[in-house]
Amino acid sequence: GWRHGQVAGYGRGGFVGGNFVRHWRSRHPECEITVLDALTQAGNAERIGDVPGVSLVVGDVRDTALVETLLRGRQVDTLVNFVAEGAADRSLDAGDGAFAGAAVSIESLLAVARSVWLDEGGGEPRRFHHVTQHERRRGSL
Repeated sequence: GWRHGQVAGYGRGGFVGGNFVRHWRSRHPECEITVLDALTQAGNAERIGDVPGVSLVVGDVRDTALVETLLRGRQVDTLVNFVAEGAADRSLDAGDGAFAGAAVSIESLLAVARSVWLDEGGGEPRRFHHVTQHERRRGSL
């Protein structure tokens, strides 16, 4: 069966992601958690700075070499990707590339995970979760 030992989270420096880190740590104290976040928009290192067993790597999820290094070097078996509400809102409201940026990020993460976990992996169970936080306010559509 699947046993989670190393968790990597992308976009976890925000409010929801930071709370997820705290929740995961309380439920799985044996796990090491790696957070990759560019710390833009809602990202804030202080949200997770006091949580034991968590290491923050400041970087971009589209940096495939960095993601590959983290997945391999830290033997990550669970990946959780958070897309900020602001990016989701902008993807609906404006043609500024927010949707395309989010889509490229997901595609990039999936490609690296497939390469490291499936193409080169030893058949161990892995988990990839994608969470989009989105809330539309009344009158905004």
